[in-house]
Amino acid sequence: MVRTAITLLLAGVVTAFAAPAGANEFDHVWECELKAGKTLDEARAVSRAWLAAARSMEHGERQAYIRYPIIVGDSENRFDFVVRAPSLATWGAFYDTYDDGTAVADADLKFAEVAICSGSTMWESIVVQ
Repeated sequence: MVRTAITLLLAGVVTAFAAPAGANEFDHVWECELKAGKTLDEARAVSRAWLAAARSMEHGERQAYIRYPIIVGDSENRFDFVVRAPSLATWGAFYDTYDDGTAVADADLKFAEVAICSGSTMWESIVVQ
C-alpha cells in the first residue's frame, strides 16, 4: 500500500515538474511520530540504517535528515524524516527497485518499530540568486 501511494505521488510530482529541473534538489518528507517509549536517538539509529540500506541499492545515492521541532509545545514526539535525491529521475529509478525483500524494505520494517509515519510530500528546492 505504501509503495502504491509513493508511486502515485511520484507520478504526480513528475507531471508537475515536467520542465527541466537544473540543479534543484528534491526532498521526500514523511511526517512521523515516535511510538510510546521510543526516543529520538532510536529514530536516528533506524534512520541511519535506512539510509545505509538505500545507499546499498542502485540509484540509492541520497542524503537523509531528521527535522525535529524544538520550540513547539505539543510536538515532543513528532519529527519529519526527509530524504533528498539529486533528481526526480534518480528518485524514480530508485523507487522502481523498491520492493519487498530489498534492503530498504527491510529497513522500513525496523523504522516502523520506532515511529509511525503518516503521509508524505515531495518538495522541490529552488535556489534563489
